[in-house]
Amino acid sequence: MNIAGMNITFRHFPFHYFLDCMDSLEINSIELWGGEPHLYVYRNILGNIRSLRREIKSRNMKIICYTPEQCIYPYNIASSDVHWRKKSIEYFMENLYAALELDTNMMLITSGIGDFSVTKEESWKYASDSIYQLSKVAEMEGLILALEPLTRYETNLVIDSIGQKKMLEEIQSSSLTGMIDTVAMQLAGETPDDYFSILPELSHFHLIDGDGQSDAHLALDDGVLNWREYLTSLQSHSYKGTCTLEIMGSNYYHNPNDAIMKSIKKVRELGI
Repeated sequence: MNIAGMNITFRHFPFHYFLDCMDSLEINSIELWGGEPHLYVYRNILGNIRSLRREIKSRNMKIICYTPEQCIYPYNIASSDVHWRKKSIEYFMENLYAALELDTNMMLITSGIGDFSVTKEESWKYASDSIYQLSKVAEMEGLILALEPLTRYETNLVIDSIGQKKMLEEIQSSSLTGMIDTVAMQLAGETPDDYFSILPELSHFHLIDGDGQSDAHLALDDGVLNWREYLTSLQSHSYKGTCTLEIMGSNYYHNPNDAIMKSIKKVRELGI
């Protein structure tokens, strides 16, 4: 099982500290979160990309997925505001080309969140149209777009495997694929088997624990999720992708290396 670390857990440390920690844990796959202070497309993007790419390659590491910040920063591809939606699409286009410059073949996207002043159907149309535009460019550039369901606390659009399947079928793009986030999956009352039963392909997996009630992304065994069973399910379905430890929260930001170290140890103990 290929496990990746993610720099979002290290958001209050320099990027080289994150890489040092990954080195010490013998993790050579990383999911690169595109947010301050590490990398942001509207601040010295070319210089930052060159610096990060050089340092990552010098350590024989690989970016398996690029994940631009899209839950905190003011971008929303499902907005009913035409200007805001246009700016949001432009933001993701910039990130798409950043992903290519970073030598990765995958970028994570979400559906955005629909305005509560309009119907879900209208918001869905905005999200679908935005993702369609991104997918057409991704197709030309040979980039995979991994569509991540969010929790019901984060969006009113794609929150489960059924919504993900609906969006994929509407857009019909070879670049757009499904993925799993274990917290969103559990809150939707689903398991990996539910995803594999209706989706032709899963390109990515966020492995985290949760409290079963909120969108908290916890270190493994800090919550109540059956994450070991999830990994067994992935193995039974011959999943070939990477599992990223997307651990977030104030409990981890002071000592992120400890959270990653304990979680990776638990995964390795399974011997898969």
